[in-house]
Formats: sequence, C-alpha cells, structure tokens
Amino acid sequence: MSHFFQTVCSKLTARTGGPGVKEKDLHQWGLTGIQLRSYQMEGVKWLVQCYDIQHGCILGDEMGLGKTCQTIALLVYMTGKLNKRPFLILCPLSVLSNWKEELERFAPGLSYVAYAGDKEERTKLQWDLKSHSHFHVLLTTYEICLKDGAFLKFFNWAALVVDEAQRLKNQNSLLHKTLSEFSVGFSLLLTGTPVQNNLQELYSLLSFIEPDVFPKEQVEEFVQCYHGIEKESKSAKELHSLLQPFLLRRVKAEVAAELPKKVEVVLYHGMSALQRKYYKAILMKDLDAFENEAGKKVKLQNVLIQLRKCVAHPYLFSGVEPEPFEIGDHIIEASGKLCLLDKLLSFLYAGGHRVLLFSQMTRMLDILQDYMDYRGYSYERLDGSVRGEERHLAIKNFGQQPIFIFLLSTRAGGVGMNLTAADTVIFVDSDFNPQNDLQATARAHRIGQNKPVKIIRLIGRDTVEEIIYRRAASKLQFTNTIIEGGQFALGVPKCQDAADMQLSEILKFGLDKLLSSEGSTIQDVELENILGETKEGMWVMDVVLPSEEESREQDTENHMYLYEGKDYSKDPSREDRRAFDQLLDLQKVLEETNQEGRALRNKANVLVTGLQEVPTRRKHALSPEELEARRRKRQEAAAKRARLMEEKKQKKAEAEHKKKMAWWEANHYRSPCLPSEESDSEDAFEEEEDRLVVELDETDPELNSIKYVMGDVTHPRAKEEDAIIVHCIDDSGQWGRGGLFTALEVRSDQPRKIYELAGRMKDVALGRTLLFPIDDKESRNKGQDLLALIVAQHRDRSNNLSGIKLSALEEGLKKIYLAAKKRNASVHLPRIGHATKGFNWYGTERLIRKYLATRGIPTSMYPLKHGYFILFKSK
Repeated sequence: MSHFFQTVCSKLTARTGGPGVKEKDLHQWGLTGIQLRSYQMEGVKWLVQCYDIQHGCILGDEMGLGKTCQTIALLVYMTGKLNKRPFLILCPLSVLSNWKEELERFAPGLSYVAYAGDKEERTKLQWDLKSHSHFHVLLTTYEICLKDGAFLKFFNWAALVVDEAQRLKNQNSLLHKTLSEFSVGFSLLLTGTPVQNNLQELYSLLSFIEPDVFPKEQVEEFVQCYHGIEKESKSAKELHSLLQPFLLRRVKAEVAAELPKKVEVVLYHGMSALQRKYYKAILMKDLDAFENEAGKKVKLQNVLIQLRKCVAHPYLFSGVEPEPFEIGDHIIEASGKLCLLDKLLSFLYAGGHRVLLFSQMTRMLDILQDYMDYRGYSYERLDGSVRGEERHLAIKNFGQQPIFIFLLSTRAGGVGMNLTAADTVIFVDSDFNPQNDLQATARAHRIGQNKPVKIIRLIGRDTVEEIIYRRAASKLQFTNTIIEGGQFALGVPKCQDAADMQLSEILKFGLDKLLSSEGSTIQDVELENILGETKEGMWVMDVVLPSEEESREQDTENHMYLYEGKDYSKDPSREDRRAFDQLLDLQKVLEETNQEGRALRNKANVLVTGLQEVPTRRKHALSPEELEARRRKRQEAAAKRARLMEEKKQKKAEAEHKKKMAWWEANHYRSPCLPSEESDSEDAFEEEEDRLVVELDETDPELNSIKYVMGDVTHPRAKEEDAIIVHCIDDSGQWGRGGLFTALEVRSDQPRKIYELAGRMKDVALGRTLLFPIDDKESRNKGQDLLALIVAQHRDRSNNLSGIKLSALEEGLKKIYLAAKKRNASVHLPRIGHATKGFNWYGTERLIRKYLATRGIPTSMYPLKHGYFILFKSK
C-alpha cells in the first residue's frame, strides 16, 4: 500500500449516507417528463449518496448517456429535502439553452435565472437578484463567471455543478482558482472525458471537488505513485479503490445496449499537384528549424500548422486562389480532400442521410460553405463567431427541418448539443486531442438516436495527418486504460511511441512518396464498397466483427499504418528520412549556386532570356553604323510622338480640372471623395500585396477573418476606434429608397445631402469613393462613425441599373483600406449585393477579405435582420 493511498484514506472520515432515494420520491418532489433508465437511476442514487456524506464527485458517464437529466434529478432531490439555498450551474455558452429547456421539461417546479447577456443586462440582473434572491438555480457560462466572480461569491451555494468540467483540468487555471474561492456546500463535475492526456488532469479534478483530501501540492506524488503501473497489479487495484468513491463512469456499450451501433471508417485521399507543390515549399521554407529542434520548436509547430492547412485546402493560403474570384469546379479540383468529400456527399445525399461536418478551422468552414452553395446543398453553420440565440436557432432548425448538412467547428460545436437528426459524422480534419472528436461524435450518437451512426474521417495519405491521427489514437488508448471499467493499465501502450515522437520526425513523415512525383495523387474510390449499404436513409450495419484473437493479429500484422510493406505506425520510414536529406542537399545547392536564392524564393516568377530574332535577308545589307542610326532615329520619332500625345492629354485634363475646380469653388463645394492612390502609396500597396501573396499564411486565420455579427450596420459595433460603414451606390446622383438607404436616412439626412450634391457637382463616377462623418445626435463619446459610399453601379439614361461592377468595388475597397489604416479604423459592411439577381457574392467576399480582413483591418459583416441566417443556410 503506497504512502499516498494511506494518506488519502486517513483523511476520509467514516461517513454514512442517508436512506437513499426512490424514483417515485423524485416524481413526488417535481421530476416530470422522463422515465429514468435503470443506470440513470443508479447514477442518481450514487449522487445522492455523495451529497449525503458531503464529498464532491465526478459523474464521468460517456457522452450521450444523460448526465444532464441525472443532475436535474439530484437538484429535485435536494430541493425536496427542504434545502433553501440556490444551486449554481456553469456550462459552455453553446449548451446554456439546452440546460434551460431540460430544466423546464424535467423540473418545471425549479425556478431558474439565466445569468447572461452584456454588461448592462447583467448589472440589471445583479440588482434584481440582490433584491429578490428567491430562485433555485442560477445558470451561467465560464466566461461570465470569470468576469463577475466577485458578484457570484456573494451567494452561499448549496451545490456547484460544472458541465464539461474538462475546463478544470489545469489546477493553475484562472477558472479553477476563481471557483475554489466560492462558498459551496457540494461540488459536482460533469464530463465525458475525465482524462484526456495525463494523470495531472485527473488529479486537478479530484483536487477541485475535495481540496482537503487531494491538496494541489501533492500532484507530483500522485503521478509518480501511479504512473507506469501494469494492468491487474496491486497498484492498479489500489488506484481503482482510490477513485471509486469520487468517480462514476459508464459507457454506452455497457448500459445502453439498445442504442444503435456506431462504426468508424477512415477514408484516405491524395493531394492535387498544387497541394504537393505547396507542401514541399512549406518544408523547404524553414529547413534550418530542423537542425535545432529544441531552440526552434515554435517554428516547427508553425510548419506543422501550415502543412495541415495545405492538406486541407490550398486556398487557405492568401493569394493562391486565382482571380477573378468566381465559384466553380476549381474549388473542388484544387484539393484532394474536397474531391473526396464531393463524391462522399453526393453518395450520402442520394442515400437520404443527414450529416454533421466538423473542421477545426473556421476558414475551412468558409470554403466548405462556398462549396455547399455551389452544389446547392442545404446547410446550417455553427462556429465560435455565432452567438447564443443564433446557435439555438441553428440547432433547432437542423432538428426540425430536412437540412442536409450542419457545418460545425470541432471546439464550438463539439460539446453539449443534441443533434440526433444526423446519422453521419464527417471529420474533415482530426483534432490533436481525440476527446474533442469524441465529444463531437456524441452529438449524434447518444440517447434518443434511433438510427445507426457512421463516423467518417478524411485523412491525407502520406502526410502529417496520418501521424496526427496515430498520436490521437495513442492518447485515446491511454484514457481508456485509466478510466474504462476499472482497467488501470497505465503502462505506456505500444502505440504511445508515436505520441512521444519528436516534432521534426512527424514533419518528415511521407516525404518519400511526396518527392517521388510532382503530379496529383487523387484517385477514385468505390464508396459503397468501403462505407457499406444504405437502405431507406439508414446505414445497414451487417459488419461481422473479428474475434479478439483475430483483432490482435490484425493489430500487429495488418494495421492501418502497414502500407506497401512499410510500417508507418511508429516513426518515419528510412526512405522518408533519406528524402528529407535530399531536400536539404537540394536547398544547399540552390543557395551555393545562386547568391540571390532568398530573392528568388520570394518572387512569383523567374525571368528567362528569349530567342534571338532572326533578321530577314536584304538585297543591300546595311552597315552596323547605318543600322544604329536608323534604330536611333525611329526611337526618337516614337518618343517624340508619345511625348506630344501625353502633353496634349495632360493639358486637356488640367484644363478640365481647372474648370471643374472653379465651378466647385463658385458653389462652395469640397469633394468628399478619397483621392486615387499616390505613386508612393500605390507602390507600398503593391509591395504589401506581393508580400501577402508570396508569404505562406503564418498568422492565425481567426485574427484576419471577416466577423459576422448580428445587428444594424448603421450603428456599428465598435469600441473606441473610428468605424467606417460601407455602402455601394450608383453613379446617377439620386439617393435610393428602402433598405440601407432608408436606414441611413433615419439616422441622419447628411448622407443623402452629400451624395446628391456630389451628383450635381459631377463628382460621382465608377470606382470613386466618398468618405465623410455621419453628423447626427447618436454619435459616440469616443470614436467617430464615418460613411464610405463606393460608386460601383451604373445607371443609364433609360434608368436601367447595372449590377455591381467588381472592378469598381475593388478600386473602392483599396481606397477604404488606406483610409482605415491611416485612421486605425474598423470597417463595417452589409451583405453587399444580397438582393441583386445573379450577383457574385463569392467574388465579393474574396475581395473584402483580400483588401481588408487579411491586411489587419477589423472587418465586420452585418446580414439583414430578417435574413440573418442567409450566410448560414442554403438559399
């Protein structure tokens, strides 16, 4: 018996629970609308026992087994036992509405307060709660708890419930420290993933629920005591005994046998020639980082991120997508992953399936959204930029309407939501932490699902994605051996080798295949042979599972990383390392033979000498002197003609400009138009554009993306900086009616007056941009609201209005970029061209991102109030 175990046992006083609880008592106290399953009732009894003996606990049931309803049953019990103190429930924002619905459904007798909203709304709630503090449950999020911790400490909580409690896995985190200061009678942690990576995380949860039994300073002793023990050993049984009073975990396979089957399939794909080109270029860009991994780990991590983006889609890099930005087959053909996904979704759509499509990158979700529009698939979208009300509406729409696809970010859409309307889950890319993917999978495979579920992973063959998936599998095995069923085989699993591999070794994986050819490696696949048969919109699960002995044999002799006779399961092959050495040699040769190697790497093309022109035969050959004289004479004549034409053109322009200036001065008119870029500004603009095109995108895409916000663009959501509102107009000089024209005029009549005056002064032409402050009574205390009117449409004499000219829009966005950069201003736009038939929104969005968002200008898009989800739903 270890010293640590003895110490813990000495701190556990002999406490006995009460008489327990029966389900009829729960219904008598107010539990309605649910018949608890046998394992759920056992869970409630265990929670009641923990409460009665007053020690905290962790309900670690697998995702989808009903931790929420078990918790509500406990709260009903505690209220029924004449407990007058309130309960505090913390959860992610994405599941706040779910908690509200479940409380109303299962415990309508419990009054609750949803403590959320902006600072002003929360201040009002604080006043109401202090004045009338009779409520049973206060619901809020982690983030608001951190902001308003001082207020929440004011209460004496009967119980604290932390949903998705893996947020407390770091005992030094601010949330862990803040909650530890609350006055709490009983702590309950809910998590489907009690352990994700290591024993420190488990100890952090134990330390939170019982800080006296598991002091923070003893974490190292706990890890040393139980790290590396073997299955069925005395130490393993000891750890099991240690955890048993505090942790309860059941898995679907044990307690929900009636739940439809879940099968996971891995689909491999190749890369397009463009992807292979960029994959190689990314590796060559920072080869020096491989020489000293310890000192350049950050660089290597960045290389890994860029490689993952390359495997996903090359358009994730700025400047790769060809202009003009028009949606077409090129968006599919550029990526091997999207080629496979295109075939896969066509197969699933024909079979009547509904899909949850996960990606870690919101920019990848942008590309997938463009693809959905192109193919005409109906969809919803949810990521970190979608706020609470919109999240709830998107989830509700997917559950109640026949929508084909739900686009979700793994982190934002992976916790707490019920999306059992889907029977297929696709991971476009896999998470480093497999528990995040498991959380995402549980959105579909959970209690309430009545159809078999297929989990499909798309993985780039011979790329870093393979090794990442292997590392994730290793972490998952580690978790299972610690928690599942009391099996505590904490020795390093054989696949743990991949998880311990150096980062530089991971990046070398698959190089042998990569350098073997330059062309595309995309291949056709027979999806029905791989995925199996579907019937009436349901997967037919007739797979014959191998015996345990056969599974072991396959694991050792024919696993997924044994490919063409080479074992990729542990580290890069000898051929991969040799290919990497060849890459190094090639780089050295280039640097030795070309002193301007760095400059060449930063150029989009290389100049080559052309073929010399062969002169035609002449009757009388001219002497070299005569040829030179003739050439000089022709050059002088051409230069003189060009100079005279330019002078004539310049004089005419100066005369017209002088005449216009005199006319404007006589009418006391000063142009609000932004000037055309001066030569130095244009040069700087082009230099920055070249830099953005050439450099691989090494910044966080979240920081340089368009933010979609709900609200009124005429009242931009800005802080203390200047805000530029953008609107497109025609060149008629006549102010429009309805839509944004009316909304702007409601705020101020200045935009109409200034624009119509500019029209009378002949100061509106395609490509021109008017910029002026909005002079009204609603101006902010700090920062100024300005309006930019881009003249992007032409109205002819017959009053026919053209569509938005992308060239004029592009010219206007360039000018707005320079103005915003000079003022340190943010830019706010409506969904330009939303009502224009046949309008190229795809190209417009690319221009906005190219000239504003990716250049560091804070850019916000405001969809129409009555059509907010037009960006998140198929037309």
